[in-house]
Amino acid sequence: MDWNKTKTIFIIVFAILNVFLYSLYVNRYTEVKRIDVQGETKIEERLKMDGITYPKLPEIETASFASGEVWVFDPKEVKDAKGQTLRLTDDRGTIVGVPKEPVSIKGEDGKLDFGGLLDKYVKNGSDYKLWKADEKKREAVFFQTIDSLPFYFNQSSTLTVHWNEALEVTDYQQRMMDEIVLFNQEKDLFPPIQAINALYSRGYLKTDSTITKVEMGYSPLVQLTKTQVFAPTWHIHVKLNDGTSEDFFVNAVDGKVLDKLPEQIIEEDG
Repeated sequence: MDWNKTKTIFIIVFAILNVFLYSLYVNRYTEVKRIDVQGETKIEERLKMDGITYPKLPEIETASFASGEVWVFDPKEVKDAKGQTLRLTDDRGTIVGVPKEPVSIKGEDGKLDFGGLLDKYVKNGSDYKLWKADEKKREAVFFQTIDSLPFYFNQSSTLTVHWNEALEVTDYQQRMMDEIVLFNQEKDLFPPIQAINALYSRGYLKTDSTITKVEMGYSPLVQLTKTQVFAPTWHIHVKLNDGTSEDFFVNAVDGKVLDKLPEQIIEEDG
């Protein structure tokens, strides 16, 4: 490892992060007051009046920013592949795998089970968490994690799996990060109920909708060529009255609603 280069990268990252944190310090008090200026009625009561329900909320009060390096796959991994055929993209940032023998994803309970693929074929497969499985498209998307917390829609750390009608894997595309670290200093977080309030105050939560999930993860904050920085982020999954569902993301440090994450835009446009 080139320590001088690594040190320079971290100096740049910390400088950018310090600027961001200063802006949070300036804006956070104003943001909290703006959200709370809706009268004396508590958010819990307003949600109840609108028929909006939510589950037990996480009790996470502090968290750190995270950073990671974009992984470049070694051609030697392709040559040493066992039980599958591997190939790399030109930039070596993505590896594509095709199992030589059928790999079933049909679980005993009839649900999809990707455990066999992740354990035996995917590099560091246990670090990936399922985000969405589309049975019509026969495609599943996984996000890489740190301490079981996912990096939401980060193009450098996703795993995409495809399968056939027999529920056997046809191929997968993997991208990953390495040298993932959490910054030492933890930051106070917006409570989950305030993240919900941020959505409510902007009209994102419709009457009689059901919040089915509130969980912590990370969203892209700074994306350099190789080094990336991530902010703690609340993911809020909402089921609407018409049966459809939506996913919302709120920066857990400054309370800002993230309208679109980079990969969400790519996914919708693609």
